Amino acid sequence: MGGRSLKLFRILLLCVFLGSCSRRSLEKSDELITQDNDINIYDQILNEDIDMAEHEVLQEENVFAMDERQEEDNEMSVNEEVQDENDMPINEELLDEKAMSVNEELQEYKEMVADDEVLAHILDLTAGSVINTNDFTKEMIGSFFYIEELNQEIIDRITGKSYKEDADIPYSDLRYVRLLHRGFDGLTYVGEMIVNKAIADDVLEIFKELYEIEYPIEKILLIDDYDADDLLSMADNNSSAFNYRLIEGTNRRSVHSDGLAIDINPLYNPYVRTRDGKLEVLPESGAAYVDRDKDNDYYIRKDDPCYKAFISRGFTWGGEWKNSKDYQHFEKKLSD
Repeated sequence: MGGRSLKLFRILLLCVFLGSCSRRSLEKSDELITQDNDINIYDQILNEDIDMAEHEVLQEENVFAMDERQEEDNEMSVNEEVQDENDMPINEELLDEKAMSVNEELQEYKEMVADDEVLAHILDLTAGSVINTNDFTKEMIGSFFYIEELNQEIIDRITGKSYKEDADIPYSDLRYVRLLHRGFDGLTYVGEMIVNKAIADDVLEIFKELYEIEYPIEKILLIDDYDADDLLSMADNNSSAFNYRLIEGTNRRSVHSDGLAIDINPLYNPYVRTRDGKLEVLPESGAAYVDRDKDNDYYIRKDDPCYKAFISRGFTWGGEWKNSKDYQHFEKKLSD
């Protein structure tokens, strides 16, 4: 619109100029004929300029109108596309599937976070604690079975107890084993023991196997919870391993001193020997279980699951000794 106004203003100026020229010419009589001719010429030029200006104005109006129509067409096209999208049928089944997939992923994430929090809490539980593994996956249960080098906390627990002042085995040769076991009541308990690093992998696999078949073991605690008193630990039916000590009643060092022996359910599987013609049973409260012909679910017998788990991994069983019987005892000698 600004362009058209400018052109009209130019035409008006031209008209004023031409009119001024015509009046001056009329005052001069000797130029009358030239005046008429000039007027005709000016009129012709004026008419041509007016026609050209009107043409340009009309052309601009046409362009402007075309631009307006183009904008209207574009708006109509956009509106039609939006309308077409709105008119398209919604696949509700697909939407439901997508919504279900998102919800499932969200639920899995929440469960994963919850599982991690539960695992972190349980891993901090002390040995002897009961846990409910009904909703645990096999992978989650497997995370409770692991081996670690002795950290400072464990070293502080055992020093002066199972690890005596004269112990000649370095801490670096020992390993802390964390595990689960099935108690006599059928519940799952957290267990722990210390063994020689040379047998740590075997021990972990043994207790995984026993747990999976629900083999009953009442307690698995460090013997340090009993001030490293082997008799107290056995009387409480605690299964244990490392304890730097001598064999009871002798001057010989026990294989437990090197962390190469493990006692299982010692109350029901006592150590039995004849000394000076007299039967000796350790622990003394295990005397009721010396008769191995009796039926007892907690007896370790040759070829039973516990026996096989140890023997298949190179251990020997004290129940097969000739001069004495140590039914609770499994050990593994290291090759020189």
